Amino acid sequence: MNQQEQILSILQEECAEVIQAVSKVRRFGADNNIQELCKEIADVEVMIMLAKEHIDELYRFDWGSAKQNKIDKLHVYSSIFSPSEEALS
Repeated sequence: MNQQEQILSILQEECAEVIQAVSKVRRFGADNNIQELCKEIADVEVMIMLAKEHIDELYRFDWGSAKQNKIDKLHVYSSIFSPSEEALS
């Protein structure tokens, strides 16, 4: 398995672990599960960082535009942002 395959494999596993941690927070509450969710999110962030650094196509991608597109969609299709937060963006 080459470096790219290893990074993608571990990233995939870490994303699945975030899904499990989110499920536990939703089912059983944040009190006993939020720390595990934080740990799993940190693991995913590390793997995303490594993917962006070591996979050429990801290194060259315009992340700023993609992130802004997602924020714009969330403003339209969700109620995540309150009016006071919209004024800040």
